[in-house]
Amino acid sequence: MELGPYLTFDGIDYECTLCERLFASKGSLYAHCRNTSRHEWCERCCRVFISTASKDAHLKASSRHNFCSAEELREHDIDMHNLFIKCERYFVNKNNFEMQKHQPRTMECCGCYKTFKSFSGVLLHLESGGCSLNITEDNLDDLARECYQSRKYINDELEDGGWLYTCPHCVTEFSKLSALY
Repeated sequence: MELGPYLTFDGIDYECTLCERLFASKGSLYAHCRNTSRHEWCERCCRVFISTASKDAHLKASSRHNFCSAEELREHDIDMHNLFIKCERYFVNKNNFEMQKHQPRTMECCGCYKTFKSFSGVLLHLESGGCSLNITEDNLDDLARECYQSRKYINDELEDGGWLYTCPHCVTEFSKLSALY
């Protein structure tokens, strides 16, 4: 069965040759192609491309992508393919598009002075041990407990499998402080 360049089927396994990964079904192969950041995917043609430039060339040359003007193609790419025009990057889905928009890095880590886009980013940096001050997740938990408003978000009635933090607005429980922000 011919699947196009970089995708194969040998009668048993489906393979993405770009990633050297095997899949049990065509559906799981296509799901991989849609969601990986290692190559580009054309949903309409079910084809994988090695680069954004090769996908763009395909979109412009293929008879399956009929657009009346370059402006309409541009609008289509923005609306349907999550093109972010500031950096000419395509995102796999709308959520990734929204999350990766270029935001200024205004939040600074108090330990190593790296900058982040959000307070949650700073907390993730600290929780992961990425700060040169070697602050641990336990250190952050202790600091959170010391805060005078901790009763609003610390779950004091932990049971087996319970969470440490609770959102004061929606009562959702979280295991990490960074998830509150």
